[in-house]
Amino acid sequence: MVTVVSLFDGIGGFPLAFERAGARTVATVEIDKAAAAVSARHFPDAHQFDDVTKVSGDDLRAVGFVPDRGIITAGWPCQDLSVAGRREGLAGARSGLWWEVVRLLDETRSRWFVGENVPGLLSSNGGEDMGAVVGALGDLGYGFAYRVLDAQHFGVPQRRRRVFFVGHFGEPWPASAEVLFECESGAGDSAAGSETGAGAASGTANGAGVASFTRGQHGGYSEGVGTLQAAGGDCGGGSESLITTTVSTLQGSGKRGYRIDAESAAGGHLIVGGGSVDG
Repeated sequence: MVTVVSLFDGIGGFPLAFERAGARTVATVEIDKAAAAVSARHFPDAHQFDDVTKVSGDDLRAVGFVPDRGIITAGWPCQDLSVAGRREGLAGARSGLWWEVVRLLDETRSRWFVGENVPGLLSSNGGEDMGAVVGALGDLGYGFAYRVLDAQHFGVPQRRRRVFFVGHFGEPWPASAEVLFECESGAGDSAAGSETGAGAASGTANGAGVASFTRGQHGGYSEGVGTLQAAGGDCGGGSESLITTTVSTLQGSGKRGYRIDAESAAGGHLIVGGGSVDG
């Protein structure tokens, strides 16, 4: 059976979704006691941790997580990434907890990763924070895809846009894209409402991308271009959209740099670039 670890669990949204798909949540991590109490009522068999900075990969294995058949989920804090906040980005104390997610992925090499955050991540620090997120996944050996989804298109009477990430450790590289761009959604919680208003999001036009990485010579990366065509309809109601992401080859020493062009991101065509920088 597939095992799930839910980081920044809240009241158990990701565990509920994966339970419906037949997976078993073995651990949750949530520092808010009231929220954790709600999740505990619904998932009494899951081990509860309260501080992501104090959890290790060995801790997760000890409570039943099996990385080869595992999914780590993370809706990490958004306050420093939101356009309504101070925009400290991943350098902020709260949104910077992303690096704890990276650490646990590194310690477990979970087969799958599923994450989400606010669309403000796309433009934070001129796109550099988004680049840091996808760059970290690439550095760990994950092929990944990301897409902005709006809750109103999935049976929820609320316009709530979030950027979702799916990562798959190792080959097959397209696996993450096949999951995230699947048109059929799960069961909704609300009855169909009135016609969507003019301000609604329009499927993939909000931004999407896919990239795959393989380690090349001299610690660089190769594997250049991935192209996806995602249809509208059940996928979010937008017109057919061609999404292209280009991944540059990284060579040489120094820190690897990734950057998302925020203007391109807003138009749905994302370019992930890479190169060596000093330091």
